[in-house]
Amino acid sequence: MSLEGFEVAVVGAGPAGSAAALTLAREGVQVLLVERGTFPGSKNVFGGRIYSYALKRLLGDQWKDAPVERFIRKEGITFMTADSSFSIEYEAKDPKGSFTAVRAKFDKWLAEQAEKAGASLITDSRVDDLIVEGGNVRGIIAGQDKIPTDVVIACDGTTTSLARKAGLATMLEPEEVSMGMKDVIELPADKIEERFGLDPEEGAAHVFVGECSGGLRGGGFLYTNKDSLALGMVVGADDTSTKAVSSHTLMDRLRNLRKVRRFLRDGKTIEYDAHMIPEAGPKMLTRPYTGGMLVAGDAAGHLLNNGYTFRGVDMAIVSGVAAAQTILEARKRKDYSAQSLRAYERKLREEPALKDMYTFSRVPRYLRNNRLYNVYPELVCNAAEAIYRVDGNEKRKIYKELRAQTKGKVSTISLIRDLLAGARTF
Repeated sequence: MSLEGFEVAVVGAGPAGSAAALTLAREGVQVLLVERGTFPGSKNVFGGRIYSYALKRLLGDQWKDAPVERFIRKEGITFMTADSSFSIEYEAKDPKGSFTAVRAKFDKWLAEQAEKAGASLITDSRVDDLIVEGGNVRGIIAGQDKIPTDVVIACDGTTTSLARKAGLATMLEPEEVSMGMKDVIELPADKIEERFGLDPEEGAAHVFVGECSGGLRGGGFLYTNKDSLALGMVVGADDTSTKAVSSHTLMDRLRNLRKVRRFLRDGKTIEYDAHMIPEAGPKMLTRPYTGGMLVAGDAAGHLLNNGYTFRGVDMAIVSGVAAAQTILEARKRKDYSAQSLRAYERKLREEPALKDMYTFSRVPRYLRNNRLYNVYPELVCNAAEAIYRVDGNEKRKIYKELRAQTKGKVSTISLIRDLLAGARTF
């Protein structure tokens, strides 16, 4: 393959990169999609859930060909102590609003759609540097190859080296980074459906808060695939570092909790992964563009964790499309300067799906409140125990029981402050 004649180089064949390459290739742009793994998705780790709207926009009815594991019918959250739990569950009217997927299959499939549209994909190729001329990015350097292009889209993931080389990345504070870890546990489809109360092709997504993190900032998740479960934790990296808690310790704690153990019974762990997750949002970059380069997806902080939903793939796809659209407009003007590409930032802020990053921008700070993980889950479980227990003794009214449970654990002022802050944040 000739490595000259490309107008755009897209670095990273994850959802953002493939969506950008696909959008550009459809318009006849000569685009090169570069992936450092042996195939797209081979180096990507995530919980396993994708919101469908982004694919529907990108591919129309063709999105139905995506390698779906299960469509999410049930959503749930469980507050936990060492010996009790309190769960809330919602059953969706339309389960096709989101689905679980195996990233290695999904990313490969999406990259294939970009190739079919005309993009050129090369794998096993690590981009080490940028070609910079006159202060503008004019291509990439991969090993011994210098590949000149008009513009570059950096979709190289959380630890993006290209944004740093372009002077766009800021140093994240320790509390702005979380550690994600995940087990994939093999289990027959019929057992998954029986244990979660699902019909074939239906899935469940569940979040755990409290004892599972041992008081650390974070929580657990459990997603159903066709014949496996994705069980994981997301916890503050600063907490795990200062308290010297290993990922294996946290995962062992989660697996052995009674609520979780029942779901996993007779399952076999076939995969284990861990990676770092930025929680600074778009603030992880000084700006997502410079002369000759745009940054999209995880590399630009385009993901959201608001405590009950974890979103990354849908936002990556939407931001990749926005980057491609910005380049198409700049191409008409034959102008890839920073001034021309700054339209990308406006697109990101105006895109309804991405506005959530700004609407919920205060969530990470709110979620640093340790009472959310060690006080309130215990209060919820103890209150439920008192309300539902019948032992022949006189019972108090619910509001009196709730007040009694808070005494000595959290002041009324702190409780009200947390409630008000939560209402403003969410």
